[in-house]
Amino acid sequence: MNQPPSPQQQINYAVSQAKSANDKADAANKSLEAIAALLKQTTVSRPIGGGPPNIQYIENIPGRRVPFDFLATIPLGANFNTVAQSVIQVSQEGPFVAVSRYAIFLSQYQLQYTNPATSGPSAGAKATFFGRSYGRYRPIHSANDIMDGMERSEAQQQQAFPGTGAPHILSPSNGSTFRSMQTDFTVKFLNAGSSFPRSNEPVPSAFWTSQINKAFDLGALDVFERGEQLQFNVQPLHVNNPAYGNIQGFASGNALYPFLASGWDYIEGINDAVNGDATVDPVVRLPDGILIIGFHGYRIVQPAGSGQS
Repeated sequence: MNQPPSPQQQINYAVSQAKSANDKADAANKSLEAIAALLKQTTVSRPIGGGPPNIQYIENIPGRRVPFDFLATIPLGANFNTVAQSVIQVSQEGPFVAVSRYAIFLSQYQLQYTNPATSGPSAGAKATFFGRSYGRYRPIHSANDIMDGMERSEAQQQQAFPGTGAPHILSPSNGSTFRSMQTDFTVKFLNAGSSFPRSNEPVPSAFWTSQINKAFDLGALDVFERGEQLQFNVQPLHVNNPAYGNIQGFASGNALYPFLASGWDYIEGINDAVNGDATVDPVVRLPDGILIIGFHGYRIVQPAGSGQS
């Protein structure tokens, strides 16, 4: 017959069980410490503001921020109405971050006058002049033309005091109410490296800038990495200073006047008064210009050998 354990045996058993439990607890603590150490070694520091660790934020790109204007120049000559293209490349100093976009048109208006006289020392002589708008900046869209359709009931001849400045002639049918050397076009812009466009359709020049020539803020910062190419495809909607809607040859006494292309003569300083010797238009108008288009933003200047953005 089994004897119940003595009090001493019960005490010894309880002590052994407690020791076993303590040993298991120590082992568990050591395991937790080992797991914590392993997790500490594999923890990845995230960028400021949190987010997935594989995303590089603009704020974290190393380098010095320098304000920068990234511009392309596109000649738009007289009678030019096909697509013009310009490509500029981000240099290796660091990426470029675009903040806003803008454009302006620089007039290069010139004219050549041929003396229509058939006799005399200056007969047939040619002379080249700058128009009044030459070297001046002109708007890139016509949405602000509030004088459109202004009527003129008769020819206007402005004479300087005391009345000897007769050459200023304005033909009522041909005097343009639009600004001389004002352009209208569409822009298709894309990153030439990735060929990713910034619009689903070409953007009208009226939307490329704000108001007349104020910079247009972008919807988000646009980052172009070093070596990437910025491509502008510009499609003019009309030639410079077009003669659309003008009328030719209705003046009394000389059926040649006014000439078809005389719409901006009174603005550009060209005498369109009747000349009895003329059998053709003595003036060749050259409304050339240069489109300056691009982005305002900043460069992140990085030292040589730094990692790519």
